[in-house]
Amino acid sequence: MPTRRQLLLSTAAMGMAGAGALAGCSRRRSVELDDGDALRMRVWSEAAASAYETSLAEFTAQTGVEVELEVLGWDDYWTQLPLDVASGDLPDVLWMNTANLAQAHAGGVLLEVGDALGRDVGRWEDAPTELYRIEDGLWGVPQVWEQSILVAHEGLVAAVEGDASALTFETGADSDPLRELARKVTVDGEGRHPGDDGFDPDTRAIHGVSAQSDRTAVLGPFIAAQGGTWQDEEGRIAFASEEGIAAVQYLADLAASHLAPSGRDTVEDPDLCLSLFLQGKLALLQTGTYDLHTLAEEIGGDFEWAIHPVIAGPEGTCPLVHAVAAVGVDPDDEDREAAVVELLRWLGGADGQRPLAENRLGIPAHRDLRGAWEDGWAELGVDTTGMEVPTTIARPECGDRSAIATGTAMPIIEEVFLGEADAAEALPRAQEEANAALG
Repeated sequence: MPTRRQLLLSTAAMGMAGAGALAGCSRRRSVELDDGDALRMRVWSEAAASAYETSLAEFTAQTGVEVELEVLGWDDYWTQLPLDVASGDLPDVLWMNTANLAQAHAGGVLLEVGDALGRDVGRWEDAPTELYRIEDGLWGVPQVWEQSILVAHEGLVAAVEGDASALTFETGADSDPLRELARKVTVDGEGRHPGDDGFDPDTRAIHGVSAQSDRTAVLGPFIAAQGGTWQDEEGRIAFASEEGIAAVQYLADLAASHLAPSGRDTVEDPDLCLSLFLQGKLALLQTGTYDLHTLAEEIGGDFEWAIHPVIAGPEGTCPLVHAVAAVGVDPDDEDREAAVVELLRWLGGADGQRPLAENRLGIPAHRDLRGAWEDGWAELGVDTTGMEVPTTIARPECGDRSAIATGTAMPIIEEVFLGEADAAEALPRAQEEANAALG
């Protein structure tokens, strides 16, 4: 059986009986549930569930409405969701990602939240919020989000008088700032650089940059920065454009010219670049904010590292943004719908999200919590204050079977990094197979 946690946030402990009514400004409806009834909310993270305990207890204190919080592991979560749709036993509020949003929306089970929450929507960061718009509606309340970042080993970069704060790449040029810096920091066992006589890549003591077939941290941002896109507006896979081919070939060439770890090695071990950075053997790691916990815990005081924007191309910096949202399930009952809307309003508010921010569980979607999140990281010695909210982003997979399509494409794209194909041949083939998987 899947792991399940129920938090019975009792009104009796606060001297309140049965159902409650929410007082407040006129845009909020009075909410009442039958005696002993409760709303159900489901998430896939134990850490988030623990953080939500404080938030939901306060919601109950203010509204009198109890919330049962369920936790299912990632695989069980998505296995159970269609079963609950079919049986009509969905929770009232669900965590949702963008890959599964379109299918849930198409099923007609979700509540549109834009009209219901009104001005509250303006308090959320645009980058994660826009991922949950379909047609003219908003179908989720963003909770936390992540973005691609570049982290630099400050000592290695400073040793060659480099600057990682605004690196750029140019696919059609003989060289560019990224390649120049990567070449300077890369050294073999005898201190030679790529291009020097006798340079031995097999004895590299320091590697340059993490140019690998990482869809989220590398491929998505580089393709978007070059002017390409992973999916078109209709949701079809579209990375085999001229821009997408140029970006992927550029990345594979970085590895082939020894400015990045071996493409074969990173395909075989996707965590290799992160491991090398943690060991102080990689100067530039393009990753995501999801790795901040690992970086802070594993590096400790071994060396100084800093967060910078992702590497920019002709279209500037385009970090890939992932977001988790709370979506409401339409109960086909006015009283229960009013209660669900008020829970969503709470989850979209600063008080509702504060425990997530204070526990550094992703970047908070509510703008007012950015300072609390930065302070939380500052306590661990990590400076996130220079990380701006992106205005131009690479999008994650969106739409039914989009994750399956990407999974189908990736082994073919990896052939470019393995040196078994060039991007001009492999990407159209990968795109064709991916779109066939979409159906």
